Amino acid sequence: MDYERVLVCGAHPDDEVAMAGTIAKLSGRGVQVFVLIFTDGCEGYPEPELRERIVEVRRREQDACDRILGVHRRICLDRPDMALENDKDTFLECLRIIREIRPDAIFTHGPYDRHRDHRAVNAITVEARWQAGEPVSAELGPPWSTPHLYYYRGVLSPLPKVVVDVSETAHKRWEAMAAYQSQHKLWGRTKEDLLREAERAKKSGERYTETFWIAEETVFSDFPPRGL
Repeated sequence: MDYERVLVCGAHPDDEVAMAGTIAKLSGRGVQVFVLIFTDGCEGYPEPELRERIVEVRRREQDACDRILGVHRRICLDRPDMALENDKDTFLECLRIIREIRPDAIFTHGPYDRHRDHRAVNAITVEARWQAGEPVSAELGPPWSTPHLYYYRGVLSPLPKVVVDVSETAHKRWEAMAAYQSQHKLWGRTKEDLLREAERAKKSGERYTETFWIAEETVFSDFPPRGL
């Protein structure tokens, strides 16, 4: 999988952390990793007094996460949290972004999830990936057919999967989580807990992996390479 550009789609700020080790691994190899976040995270405040500041707080946290993981560029659509809809404007914006970036692979939410925004991102990105390659909506750029589509969470059906060794970059996941301090109460962890776990991962010598499911729409033109 000789990627030059990949697009990681998430409903909320911090969803990309689910594949943080892989993002860091790819960026370390010189791959341009783009992150597309659909909502502004406005409902992710753990205390009432944060309500008016949470969007600004989460934007700063995303900036810190990008520095940790080596994200090339982050795009935020800033749709309302817990109200993301597969409406025409959002769909066409996603299509436009795919054509602009021209990724070799898209990573997105799977179809099975309790959170409505996660399910919406799945529906939007799967169809936008297809429509972006069709001769439609020409003002949004020339068609681009993204070769590979993966799910990084939200999968129940027995799809083929890729298990990626991220042992050298696994600590980046906990460092990125530490940067999202507004979400620590939700996760039941403190910044100190997460940074200790990051240090343990660096020194443990254990093997860490991340799993990705090959989406139904992906068709390979040849057998995948033997290993990564």
